[in-house]
Amino acid sequence: MMRIIGLVFLFSFLFFISCGTKSNTVVEKTFHVWGNNDICKKSIEKASKLNGVSDVNWNLDSKLLVFKIDTTVITTDAVLKSVASAGFDNELFYGNDYAYSNLPEACQYERRDN
Repeated sequence: MMRIIGLVFLFSFLFFISCGTKSNTVVEKTFHVWGNNDICKKSIEKASKLNGVSDVNWNLDSKLLVFKIDTTVITTDAVLKSVASAGFDNELFYGNDYAYSNLPEACQYERRDN
């Protein structure tokens, strides 16, 4: 009888532990973001560093922005909209015209068509 109670307790304990663990909600994302230099890099990375975003890196040569995002906190669209609002075109959103015009001249890349 004690053996059965022990097994029931063990299985119940394992069940509750497995229900309480979170699935991995942090994923790595990669998107093209247009820019020209290290000044752009700083601005793009700063605009990307929102709550729920970590390990942000924009590569000048490849024009790729790579970041880790906690999908329970923020969406990919929100990150890319923030980058666009800083004046930088990306795969999903066209950069804010006013912000683009206020970028340093060295950061004003040739823009793609809307």
